[in-house]
Amino acid sequence: MIGAKIGVKRQSALSHKAAAGFSLIEVIVSVALFSVIIMSATQIFSLTIDSQRSALATQNVQDGLRYFLEVTAKEMRMAQKNEGVCPGIPSDQVFAVSGTDNDVLSFKNYYGQCVSYFLADDGTTRRFRVSRNTEADFISPAKIRIDRLQFLVDSGATIQPTVTINIRAYALGQERGRSEMYIQTSVASRYYK
Repeated sequence: MIGAKIGVKRQSALSHKAAAGFSLIEVIVSVALFSVIIMSATQIFSLTIDSQRSALATQNVQDGLRYFLEVTAKEMRMAQKNEGVCPGIPSDQVFAVSGTDNDVLSFKNYYGQCVSYFLADDGTTRRFRVSRNTEADFISPAKIRIDRLQFLVDSGATIQPTVTINIRAYALGQERGRSEMYIQTSVASRYYK
């Protein structure tokens, strides 16, 4: 009898240990919670990466346009009245705008060169192009596409001529990281004569 009591105690201890484990419902709930947490963390990481791509695209567009605007503004401020030197510009004017959308600006620069700013295709995208007499080159990076360029000239009789530039541009690359920008700025010529 003594041995019988020990066997009973062992059997009840084993059945109690088996009952102390996790049930199927507890395991399913914990796996579901873990999955939700991991999916949330993955989504946050993905949003962070997308935000970083968008910020870099915006910075690239700003840097490219800043360079273009610095170069053009410096040259436009030093523009001089055309005295029959540049074709297509009236002799009594500093600036002339042409093109289907007012997208070509022509003037005589400080060095007496005939200058034109316009958009041109480089084979893959539309970029800013500058033409000085017979030389022409792109002055915007290939990573930026310029969709719209428009020049508006105010050359009143009593004021110095002013050119307003309207630009719509975006960085090339993935559609998700695309950063479209609209910029408008005005530049006044220093020519007073």
